Amino acid sequence: MEERGNAMDLVPRTRGLQTGTGGYRDQNAALARDLAPIEQITGQPVKPVLIKGDFLSLDIERAHLLPVCRFLRVQLGFDLLSCISGVDMLTHLETVYHLRSLTRQQLLQLKVRIDRENPEVDSVVSVWPTANWLERETYDLFGIKFAGHPDLRRILLDDDFQGYPLLKSFHQVPMTVKDRATTQVDPNMAVAGTFQQKGIERVVQKRLGQGMEERLHPGTPTFGHSFHGEPEQANQENATYVGESVPGESGEVQRRSVNEPQSSINQS
Repeated sequence: MEERGNAMDLVPRTRGLQTGTGGYRDQNAALARDLAPIEQITGQPVKPVLIKGDFLSLDIERAHLLPVCRFLRVQLGFDLLSCISGVDMLTHLETVYHLRSLTRQQLLQLKVRIDRENPEVDSVVSVWPTANWLERETYDLFGIKFAGHPDLRRILLDDDFQGYPLLKSFHQVPMTVKDRATTQVDPNMAVAGTFQQKGIERVVQKRLGQGMEERLHPGTPTFGHSFHGEPEQANQENATYVGESVPGESGEVQRRSVNEPQSSINQS
């Protein structure tokens, strides 16, 4: 069970390396020998580099990408393309391919340098069909065009989005300047009417607490209140500051009930 777990790791674990022929270091040495025929394709010596994670990385020129990828899949068994990444190196762009061989239980990295002014490289969809979505994502974020891709269009952003957000030269289009937060200005200015938004439609909930229409004097009847058996509206038009009495119909009714003669009360 331990060996099966290690075999499925994206990056082979360096802990407890075997010293026999089955160790990762011996496997990398064997893979480096198997990569030698690539020299016949590129016309240059093959110089794989061991990088962090104990797997090999190989730099390939853009013109030789497709033949090398076909060789790696057909001859060496790298049948899984797990990732395509873009890198902005300021002076140029790079595409990085992570290949996995399930039979060899090895990971291999390919790097292709791309001209920044003309970011284009051949598509590897014909070698690994999963490159369809991976290349679209790299195009969407870096603007790298993959020649021969069957449907090269954005996959994450809107079709009318301008620019490529993972390029270091990307700026928000159009440039916007946002107002300072209210917590960064004087409190009196933050609540002043001249600095509030105008022409905004507000939804007022009726017969619910904490609404704008209920912020009146505590003694003023509000929604749902009945006085002498008759429903009464809150006096909103003549509402004054908190703590002052609110003149209105409700106050007049109350004064009339208090000033009525005692005799009339007794007769009733």
